[in-house]
Amino acid sequence: MGKVLMLIKIMPADENVDLDELSNKISKNLPNGIELRESRKEPLAFGAECLLVAFTMPDEEGYVCVLEDYLRSFPEIQEFVTEFVTRV
Repeated sequence: MGKVLMLIKIMPADENVDLDELSNKISKNLPNGIELRESRKEPLAFGAECLLVAFTMPDEEGYVCVLEDYLRSFPEIQEFVTEFVTRV
């Protein structure tokens, strides 16, 4: 099977969250088979920023749910939205 690239917009719980530190925390313990390919800050609104993160994973059932559950485990993340998904 191939791989899937998933682009996710991550909104922090509040403006005091260090997005660089959050990106590092996310990348350190990713579930098996999931890789963080790129992470960058993007303007959100009124001076606030969010993270735009690209993940790759096998094109197999269950990996998206595993990633979503993993992201929900971070108290620094208020919510996240899938922006884009494609096969690579």
